[in-house]
Amino acid sequence: MNNLAQQVQRQKEQQQVVHTKVKHRLRGKVTKGEKVIMSGMIAGVIAVSSLIVTNYANIYSQEREISALQNTVSQQQEINDGLHLQVAELSSPDRIMYYAKEELGMQLKEEKVRVVQN
Repeated sequence: MNNLAQQVQRQKEQQQVVHTKVKHRLRGKVTKGEKVIMSGMIAGVIAVSSLIVTNYANIYSQEREISALQNTVSQQQEINDGLHLQVAELSSPDRIMYYAKEELGMQLKEEKVRVVQN
C-alpha cells in the first residue's frame, strides 16, 4: 500500500508542477498596443524635429536677406550724403553769381533786387 500511496502522491505533485508551469507567462514581449504607442511617439518626435529644423532654416534665410538689405541701405545712404553735399556746393550764392555773370552774361542791378524771406 505504501507504494500505491507514493505513486498517487507523485502523480498529484506532477500534476501540480504541470499546472504551475502553464500559469507562468513570458513578460519580455512587447504588445501590439505598446508598438503602436511607440511608433506614434517616434513619428511625433520626427515631425517636431523637422518643424524645428525648417523654422531655423527660414530664420537663417531671413537674417541673410535682412543683412543684405542693411548693406544696400547703408550704400544708398552714402550716395545720398554725397548728393546732399553736391547740392549744397551747387546752390551756394557765390557760385550762382559767378555762373550768371561769366557764363550767361548777366549784370546785377541792385535797385531791382528784392530779398524774399522764408
